[in-house]
Amino acid sequence: MVKNDILNNLEILKINGLVDSAFENIKKWLTEPEYADFFNEIEKLINDENISELNDAFYKVMPFGTGGRRGKMGAGSNRMNTRTIAESSQGFSDYLIETFGSEDVKKRGVVITYDIRNNSELFAKYAAEIFAANGLTVYFFKGIRSTPQLSFTIRYKKAAGGVMISASHNPPEDNGIKVYWENGGQVVPPHDVNIIQKVMRVTEVKKCDFDQAIKDGKIILLDDVTDRAYAETVGSLSLGNYRDVDIVFTPLHGCASTSFLPVLKHVGFTKIHEVEEQMSFDPNFSNVAKRIPNPEVPISLDLATAQAKKIKADLVVAADPDADRIGVVSRRSYTGDEYVFLNGNQIAALLFDYITKELKKQGKLDNNYVLIKTAVTTDLLTKIAQDNGVEVIGDLPVGCKYIADAIDNIPPEKKFLFGGEESHGYLYGDYARDKDGAASSLLICEYAALLKQQGRTLFEQLEEIKKEYGYYRELVQSIFYRGMDGMDKMSLIMKKLREKLPVEINGLKVESVFDQLNKKTLDPRTGEVVGEYSGFPDNALVFWLNPEKMIRVVARPSGTEPKIKFYAAVGLPTGQVGLPISQEKYEQIKKEGDKLAHAILEDLVKIAEQISPGGERYEILG
Repeated sequence: MVKNDILNNLEILKINGLVDSAFENIKKWLTEPEYADFFNEIEKLINDENISELNDAFYKVMPFGTGGRRGKMGAGSNRMNTRTIAESSQGFSDYLIETFGSEDVKKRGVVITYDIRNNSELFAKYAAEIFAANGLTVYFFKGIRSTPQLSFTIRYKKAAGGVMISASHNPPEDNGIKVYWENGGQVVPPHDVNIIQKVMRVTEVKKCDFDQAIKDGKIILLDDVTDRAYAETVGSLSLGNYRDVDIVFTPLHGCASTSFLPVLKHVGFTKIHEVEEQMSFDPNFSNVAKRIPNPEVPISLDLATAQAKKIKADLVVAADPDADRIGVVSRRSYTGDEYVFLNGNQIAALLFDYITKELKKQGKLDNNYVLIKTAVTTDLLTKIAQDNGVEVIGDLPVGCKYIADAIDNIPPEKKFLFGGEESHGYLYGDYARDKDGAASSLLICEYAALLKQQGRTLFEQLEEIKKEYGYYRELVQSIFYRGMDGMDKMSLIMKKLREKLPVEINGLKVESVFDQLNKKTLDPRTGEVVGEYSGFPDNALVFWLNPEKMIRVVARPSGTEPKIKFYAAVGLPTGQVGLPISQEKYEQIKKEGDKLAHAILEDLVKIAEQISPGGERYEILG
């Protein structure tokens, strides 16, 4: 069928009101030469009258979120494809040259890595060809590598920036591009906004041949030296020679076998039992439950947990596909066969507990250290920090990039100690500026081995921490709003919540509301500003119900997925630090905290669903 016939069919769809918001983008992709590679795919969508796909693929240009661009692959302005990659790479290249100067940035270059997903290698090579054509030296890994290794390598090579092709834990049909700055962290304001403006203005994409660029020295393939440097650097974070522990390891078909395993083996862990069914690089995540490769979701670790039970392992360690986040399952005790999934806040508490205890034991813990966490991450970290004289920066927006930026901006007399997010991402050490599952796995395995010497498990230690510092219970629930109007529904929720701030949630008085987008704390009854915030803005509302008991609920739309997340947190005192309470009293407080957390979460979710019905609730995590 000739182009005019297709355009006529498109016009008919528009006249019938079927592609109103998508029409201009569809027409552009059908008629302009730079989109010619996608003509046949779009033609088929029009001929088949696949209205839902046409609208979703073209109703907007895919934006940058907290982690760059991420979404479904296919033809369209709202899809990941070679054109999306090309425009992103050209725009980023233009911005790097403008920011650092042509000669400096071309010499320093960029680092490019990719994970196991469908088209990841294709997209990575496409990006490399564009950066090279713009005169930038490209450091390109010969094969699949992890996101944290990219962050490390940017710093190691003193590059001007970098790109990771990955969609993290998204479904198999998705892919994405993460954009990194010279510090090894993902771009933060104003750079992220400036880059997307550059991307939107791209009219011409420079491109060269990948193989020829290698011959010309424009693309440099990285060798094993970089891999060894990464493994040795992460291995040097070891806090103690605790190695006698049985570990079940799964990369969930992702790339963690290139990072977790080399690090664990480098420092001397020998009892590592691999989940063979999930060790292969499989972009379809064939042997993961529901094909959800997300260590936040307990069913993703079912196969590994079953193997742990069979061999009586001490813990399960898992990774998401690009290996920046970690999942952990612990034995409940050494007197039984039960295993317990640990959520992101619990893992963070255990890691920080281990770090502070070991440094204190070694006489290295002083009051110059700083803990950095996001606003929705457990306040149990804050309690542990305060008890150990560690300063806390705890009100950051969601996104590890903000932790990375905060590390670079702490006073020179201060030292970064630990950074954490409730979504299973943690930073320790100064070698990178992104969360690293390999470093987290090293520390959690060491702690499990140390506790094993004492006849205790990670779960039992977590219970002791809560008995001492307070019972902290955190829950997260996501509501997905799919389709073209999904973003509008999420925006409406936040708009209505801001217009009429709830004064009561589940019968509890809302004491104050922290509007992170407008950087103000408000009295919900009067609307009066009672506090200011100087950090980065984020589209989140934090409703404080009892600040003293750390009781809060949060509403925040995702920056990379069509979902809005609701967080509930409760912190109930269990006694004085150093004087743990009885088991009976602890169980009573635990029951009260669990009930309250579920109740305040459910009430806020119901308020949101009344504003925008039709969403799909996902399982409560925590």
